[in-house]
Amino acid sequence: MVKNALASRYRNQEITKDQYTDINRDVSRMLYDHVEDAKGLQDEDARESLQILANTQVGKAIEALMADSSS
Repeated sequence: MVKNALASRYRNQEITKDQYTDINRDVSRMLYDHVEDAKGLQDEDARESLQILANTQVGKAIEALMADSSS
């Protein structure tokens, strides 16, 4: 899910490989905390909700990187 959210931003060179890795790790760990077990991912609505959360968190992480780099 996080990979999907990051892929286009990496291809468009908005983020570096190291930034991709850091964001992927951090957001993935946050998502793991929201998923109680693998059965929870069988529900399509739950997966969609997690994908939206992943997209939102990736967007926030990239915004924070851009704000830090412009300072």
